[in-house]
Amino acid sequence: MLGSPKIRKAVSAATAAYGLVSLLFPRKAAKLTQRVVLAPTFENTAELEPRDWYVESARASGLGMLVGGLFGYILADRAGDKAAAAKDEPVELDVDEVAEEEAEDEPETIDIDD
Repeated sequence: MLGSPKIRKAVSAATAAYGLVSLLFPRKAAKLTQRVVLAPTFENTAELEPRDWYVESARASGLGMLVGGLFGYILADRAGDKAAAAKDEPVELDVDEVAEEEAEDEPETIDIDD
């Protein structure tokens, strides 16, 4: 699914964006997560308040997501550049060289009758 550099770049950018939100606004990110994850299955989730340790852990995980998302984006961008360069580059084959490599791979035959 994530084989395409474009998809990896999009997922990495989304991760970095959510990480930035969690880093700068951890309480709002916790409320957003609460609304998306808890609200469909529980009642009165709007009344819940995150504890201070949870807000700080949301900030720390936001930093990790930001760094990981940026790193993933850079790697996907490089992979896309390499794929584009390989696509445009003509492939040259030396027929003699390929024949020599194939000859080296073939096992030697020994005649046991002699």
